[in-house]
Amino acid sequence: MRAVVFDGAIPRYLATRAAGAVSRRLLTGACRCTQLREIPAPSLPTDRWVRVETRLGGICGSDLNLVSLHVSPSASPFSSFPFVIGHENVGTVVDAGVAVTRVARGDRVVVNPLLACSVRGIEPRCRHCEDGHPSRCEHFTDGAIAPGMLLGTTRGLGGSWGEAFVAHESQVFRVPDHVSDRAAVLTEPLACVVSPVLEQGAALGERALVIGAGSMGLLAVAALKALARAEVTVLAKHAFQAEHAERLRADRVVMMRDGDYFAALSRATGGRLLKPILGPRIHVGGFDATFVCVGTEGAVSDALRFTRAGGTIVLLGNVARLSRVDWTPLWAKELRVFGSLCYNAPLRAGVRQDAFAFALAQVSGPLGSSLEPLVTHVVPMDDFSQALAVAQGRAGRGAIKVALGGPAQSSA
Repeated sequence: MRAVVFDGAIPRYLATRAAGAVSRRLLTGACRCTQLREIPAPSLPTDRWVRVETRLGGICGSDLNLVSLHVSPSASPFSSFPFVIGHENVGTVVDAGVAVTRVARGDRVVVNPLLACSVRGIEPRCRHCEDGHPSRCEHFTDGAIAPGMLLGTTRGLGGSWGEAFVAHESQVFRVPDHVSDRAAVLTEPLACVVSPVLEQGAALGERALVIGAGSMGLLAVAALKALARAEVTVLAKHAFQAEHAERLRADRVVMMRDGDYFAALSRATGGRLLKPILGPRIHVGGFDATFVCVGTEGAVSDALRFTRAGGTIVLLGNVARLSRVDWTPLWAKELRVFGSLCYNAPLRAGVRQDAFAFALAQVSGPLGSSLEPLVTHVVPMDDFSQALAVAQGRAGRGAIKVALGGPAQSSA
């Protein structure tokens, strides 16, 4: 089968790093870490696994960081090379082990890509999996399958940037017939946002700030409006992002490039800006909760500045290194910074709520039609380098979510 493979062998890594310093176009291809290959289809590890033929595979910001080698080396023990990239998915079950009862051949499905204790055959499960927090699993390197946190980071299982991948039946969820592939492929990233919204609950308060209006930021807007009923302000970079934010019922959009966005954010909360001896202005007051949906130092700095004393910051932007951030507001305002990997099953009103299943229910319900337009580009897998270029150069193409798909699903 054809698949976009990442091979982290040292010679390839060094060659890719050198080439990428010249041009991003040289990050993929022969002798690079990321390339399109013909590889054997993955086999079913046990009779409780299924093989899924990919219909769409979404391109995540973490995938872009991987291809461009911007992922921290500290994540490398939780991967196994070479692996097929891609964890955002929708596909069709084409093979199933004899013990599988949850789905059948021909079912259209989305797959929770998390590879925690239950999927790995670990018994007894670790304390985090038992407590409904599988994204904190202590066994991502153990069990019957190769190391990896998610499908798309693990040798031997495939990923959604390939023609097929395999999954344990507990990971698989049927997609209702009325839900389009474009809406369904958003289940995984929506679950990443839904998880902290469900888990934090009342801690999010009445006023929320979303920094960044790419796919994660816009999904955060949708989740906050639907689940927390918060007043949502979005800090956006591009006009087309602002249009999507307004369509998703953001109460206010502040443009980074239009005048003094510090003053605009301050006015939104009725706060005050103070001028220090040196450096950016300090803000008194602010938002109850801030979702950082961009992996930059500036986004984290703005979150620290504009979250009120005692407020909550949720990091969704895969921030790796922060060498120039002034952390004074963290202790001076007694902020709580909440790191979020993906999807858990927190207790709400005494009931365990699986965030992935909840996200699929949202996509299958009223939110689906409003979220579907966020998939702005679908590109054939053979043209994955072009898909990456579109995803990386969002402003020029108006791209929000870019996905890889077969010819039947493809259109740019």
